[in-house]
Amino acid sequence: MTQRTEERLTAYAFIAPYLALFIAFLAAPVAYGLYISLHDWHVLGQSRPFVGLANYAALLQDDLFHRALMNTAYFALLTVIPGNAVSLLLALALNARVRGETLFKTLYYLPVVLSVAVTAIIWRWLYSTEFGIINHYLSLLGGPRPAWLNSPALAMPSLAVMSIWWGAGGNMLIYLAGLRGIPDEYYEAARMDGAGALARFRHVTLPLLRPALLFCLVMSLIGSSQVFGQSYILTGGGPHYSTLTVVLYMYQTGFSLYRMGYACAVAYVLFALVLGLTVIQYRLVAGRREDMAA
Repeated sequence: MTQRTEERLTAYAFIAPYLALFIAFLAAPVAYGLYISLHDWHVLGQSRPFVGLANYAALLQDDLFHRALMNTAYFALLTVIPGNAVSLLLALALNARVRGETLFKTLYYLPVVLSVAVTAIIWRWLYSTEFGIINHYLSLLGGPRPAWLNSPALAMPSLAVMSIWWGAGGNMLIYLAGLRGIPDEYYEAARMDGAGALARFRHVTLPLLRPALLFCLVMSLIGSSQVFGQSYILTGGGPHYSTLTVVLYMYQTGFSLYRMGYACAVAYVLFALVLGLTVIQYRLVAGRREDMAA
């Protein structure tokens, strides 16, 4: 056995455990889900006939799926850009080397370590119409006491605010690491050219922070498309389906109606949509980076 062959076998031996786990817990379930989506697969049914693309065709006529898709897009609109803006503002504030920086980073990051169930319970109390602290202070100011989670107009924005609070700290650390990696020489050169704070942010910070921005935006988009726990725990998809998301609809279809084939079709449509949006987002951000570099 040659040394090169031995090195290759050693490399394969190191990656073999990962490949085994990847195939067993990711690749195989994904392939099996695709197989199920092509069948009229009912959990309690004896017969599970092959129906081809019938489940996918049925989604085109499913008004409830369309509603869930629009709700998910609305949630992404409320959380992806605003949430990343909040994270970036926090990172910019901490990048100024403020006193007590470690304490502030801990406080801002603390919500990230909470589970979605704990976070939802906290915000259920905050949003309570009669006993919530938000409505308490609104009443002290002479304002109304909105039914945050029982109003079709307010329920989804309320979930979005909770989600931004929950996840802002994680992206904040990524942005802060990116900011700390920008050499001070670039800012000094910009100051010598007479650039103000906004000009430095636009022409120095944003271009050099582009990799962190791209990562956070893509991960935020993927996360917002998979929103489930917030809606499931706080509203159950209501009121009047105003917070019914695609993943919640998929869960209800598969585990309440036991239509696993149809639920898997929903999952694959969501996967295709998110993949397409991610590619578009990547091309837009990468294209803007090239334009700014030019």
